[in-house]
Amino acid sequence: MRNIRDKLRVARGEAPAELVFTNARLVNVLSAEIYLTNVAVDDGRVVGIGDYDGKETIDLEGAYLAPSLIDGHFHVESTMLTIPEFVRAAVPHGTGAMVIDPHEYANVLGLDGIRYVLESSKNLPIDFFIMLPSCVPATHLETAGARFTADDLALMIADDRIAGVAELMNYPGVFLGMESELAKIRAGKGKAIDGHAPGLRGKNLNAYALAG
Repeated sequence: MRNIRDKLRVARGEAPAELVFTNARLVNVLSAEIYLTNVAVDDGRVVGIGDYDGKETIDLEGAYLAPSLIDGHFHVESTMLTIPEFVRAAVPHGTGAMVIDPHEYANVLGLDGIRYVLESSKNLPIDFFIMLPSCVPATHLETAGARFTADDLALMIADDRIAGVAELMNYPGVFLGMESELAKIRAGKGKAIDGHAPGLRGKNLNAYALAG
């Protein structure tokens, strides 16, 4: 990784970027504009838009250049593909990052399933942000084999690639203050906590949101 001062010099136009995409139709997703410009990239990061010199240039000849798509909630296992094979299918359509809940991996394999997901999603062209399944099994009627408690979540929550605790599907347990569910929220330790409360309204919804 290059020194930030070196990258600032590139951004100011005082040094050439490693790569410049020229003649790009840039899709500005904030202003809803599309305009012809150049995009400078240095050390794997966009450092400027406009007139830049580059050690390497790629003429896009008017092709569209846009940020990648981010999928905010996904279950890769529901595709019946391994994570690398799913990536092979998704990347050509513009997906660059995903927040995933590996619920069924955990249902069957427990913590070993989460470890498999962490390992198999490394060094791929999609960035994976992995949520820890909070309801394993989803109901007391399921007998897939594994069972997660707050203690299990606490074992893995500190991993840098764990983004938080996935959807708390036992929403009655949350708004009624069941210790088993509140402990899972506490196990999140400041990371994201996904809600999951279809149809919940009124004061029970207020209580659910208040829980964290």
